[in-house]
Amino acid sequence: MAVAALPKKDNALITASYGLNVAESRLVLLAITVAKEDLKKSKLKHSLGERIEISAQRYVDMFGVPKSSAYELLQNSCRSLFKRQFSYTEASESAVLWHRTSHWVIDIAYMNETETVSLSFSPAIIASIDDLQKHLSSYDVRKVANLTNARTIRLYELLKNLQHKGKVSRVSIEDLRSKLGILEHEYKRMFDFKRQVLNFSIKQINEHTDIEVSYEQHRKLRAISAFTFNIKQKKDVS
Repeated sequence: MAVAALPKKDNALITASYGLNVAESRLVLLAITVAKEDLKKSKLKHSLGERIEISAQRYVDMFGVPKSSAYELLQNSCRSLFKRQFSYTEASESAVLWHRTSHWVIDIAYMNETETVSLSFSPAIIASIDDLQKHLSSYDVRKVANLTNARTIRLYELLKNLQHKGKVSRVSIEDLRSKLGILEHEYKRMFDFKRQVLNFSIKQINEHTDIEVSYEQHRKLRAISAFTFNIKQKKDVS
């Protein structure tokens, strides 16, 4: 099926609830960057359906990992990503929603001689490439290189998406937990959620990225029900 005929989704990969680990998140971000570069070179939309090749050296250059472990990290990330799924909603012709689940990639391969991996994104991923390109153009993907937690990466993406779209930055606790991929049984106490997830992530984001973030909390009765994020762009960040 041609890319143009695939259904469009509103930042499905950015806002979907998914549970990638740090290595998988980095692989996806780098693969999209490479696909974006290939698209500019070929100027053919169908090139998005081609296999995307990523060398261990490119991974080293992007994320600063040791060269000795980069190829093994790429291989392991490809294997685990191949098993992953993500879910999203999509409008139907009758204005009700389809609840869909898709794999991230449909094909992976390795070349030991050149320490290169390749992967093919699923049609659902390809259908969101335009949205992903707009998202990626709003920040340098290398700015997540020093974020060591997958949930921190997802929070940074969420905040940059809110900043880029100029949306109201108030997010309910249920929505925030879902977008960060937190399961129902995890961090059930607000104290634990704030200390181990929210505050930890914001500290890393403030230290290592191009934005500074603080938040206000809102209560419904006595329980915290939502957060409003204050997002400021740092000056002179290279």
